[in-house]
Amino acid sequence: MSDRSGLFLDVSVPASYDRLLAPYIFTPWARDLVRRADLKAGSTVLDVACGPGAVAVVAAAAVGPSGRVVGCDVSPTMLAQAASRPPQEGSAPIDYRECAAGELDAPDGAFDAVLCQQGLQFFPDRGAALAEMRRVLVDGGVALLSTWASERELGLFGAISEAARDGGLPEPFPGAFDPSGFAVSAAEAARVLEAAGFREVTVELVERECVWDSPEAIAETITGTPYGPLFAAADEATRLRIKELILAGVGAPDSGEVRIATASQVARGVR
Repeated sequence: MSDRSGLFLDVSVPASYDRLLAPYIFTPWARDLVRRADLKAGSTVLDVACGPGAVAVVAAAAVGPSGRVVGCDVSPTMLAQAASRPPQEGSAPIDYRECAAGELDAPDGAFDAVLCQQGLQFFPDRGAALAEMRRVLVDGGVALLSTWASERELGLFGAISEAARDGGLPEPFPGAFDPSGFAVSAAEAARVLEAAGFREVTVELVERECVWDSPEAIAETITGTPYGPLFAAADEATRLRIKELILAGVGAPDSGEVRIATASQVARGVR
């Protein structure tokens, strides 16, 4: 999720995102991010650009009922989707707040860890967002951020944006058809952390294969993106063509499981 707050205001998008994308991409990657944070029972965690709560939910289970998790996002519809999840037994409570990454609704030194999954690349002011993340951390607290890696093919999201463009959909936001806007290089990830004053900065390129049950499930993922409302409003022939282009773009088979490689930069810094 990003500070482009208009991208996910349509109520259909967060529900589709949560159903068609989160279980296959964002929750598996969230588990990896939380594992790297090495959270302890009772820890306090902030999930920046939380979307429908994939990272927040995994973090809440990791810190347990004595911990505390806050998820923040600029999209009220994404936050509503996140808040609709029933509380999980044995997990920390999750408080969802509407705020931008550059103006976090939290006091100084409030969190042991700040996590941000696939948000940094969309922030209009990355420096301000990183400065805020550092501000709300305790001394010695850790920030962990993941972004799609510009050193690798964008995969599913590249195929979706190209299919939307070639299928005739208008851009839902400026630069929507430019895949470079969805990814960050290792050098840039390190630069923004160091510029914000983080120390012990590391960046690792991590690869993971994501698996869907069927080609149709892959084709439907467009409804969980900012292209979703435009796709839904298109005529049937256009929708069919776009689905075909998505499947061709990811090299999907005619039936059975679809496996798609994904690659993220996982950046870490200590306050």
